[in-house]
Amino acid sequence: MKRICALALFMLPAATALGQESETTNVTTKTVTVGGANLTSENWNVEDATPVESGRVELRFTSRWITSGMPANLGDSDDDFIFTPGFAWGAAENLELFANVPMWLGDGGDRGALDQGNYDPWVGFTWRIAEQSGNVPAFATRFSARIPACDDSSKSDVEGRLMLTNEYDSGIRSHINAFAISANGNDGAPDLDDDVSLFGFGLGGLGFGLLDFGDEIDRRHFQWGLVFGMDGPLCADGAVRWVLDYMHRSSEYYGRTNTQILEAGWEWDIDDCNKLGMSVQVGLNRTGDSPNAGVGINYTRALTY
Repeated sequence: MKRICALALFMLPAATALGQESETTNVTTKTVTVGGANLTSENWNVEDATPVESGRVELRFTSRWITSGMPANLGDSDDDFIFTPGFAWGAAENLELFANVPMWLGDGGDRGALDQGNYDPWVGFTWRIAEQSGNVPAFATRFSARIPACDDSSKSDVEGRLMLTNEYDSGIRSHINAFAISANGNDGAPDLDDDVSLFGFGLGGLGFGLLDFGDEIDRRHFQWGLVFGMDGPLCADGAVRWVLDYMHRSSEYYGRTNTQILEAGWEWDIDDCNKLGMSVQVGLNRTGDSPNAGVGINYTRALTY
């Protein structure tokens, strides 16, 4: 928590200093960057308060590689590969509808291969409640839910997120996210009566090992997190933007420490229809829910613009 406060104290004054350049005697309303320039949420931990503009349809394809020191299934440490196709539609002004299907293809890694609950679709919407007014940031909310559509899936997980985005005359933007998750289903988590040991064995209610987790591997039913981020232009026309964010969130399983992840990368609006982005993640603490390292690549194709 000290790291969160320190980072917030560092980023917010910097953002305020940048914003002072755009102060005028009149309060004006600014529409935060729209169209293809909003951050692609599938590729980042941070999300901006900018829905896809009305009438625009985007197809999104995200591939991730993740490696972790202690997988969620407590098996051998290995890499995981995740492919996530999805789409986003500007259904109305300030309203975006979206859906995606994460597909875990590896055999270990950040959360382990999802033998149960894999390929479940996520659906939801982003609603920008207020545009930026002067130095008062744009405000939006985002809700999404996992639909238990595949073998052995159970119940549904729901996430609610609040996003603030402030854009400055320099083209730099700052973001603050706060989210909460109601994790109701297994989504690939071990059964509640499983007894799992590290460096040992577990069988039913019996287990032996140097570290015996027992029921502590149960999924945490209420999860929360905070994300602080910034992005800005790398070239004169702003087609290429750098992105930096830091996330602190609760662990996904009971008995584990909170997760802290630093992420950096870029997004390139090739033209009105095509966008390419890349992110690199580094886990700041070694837990079963935090990747040691990860790389994400996203390609977005707009069907209308």
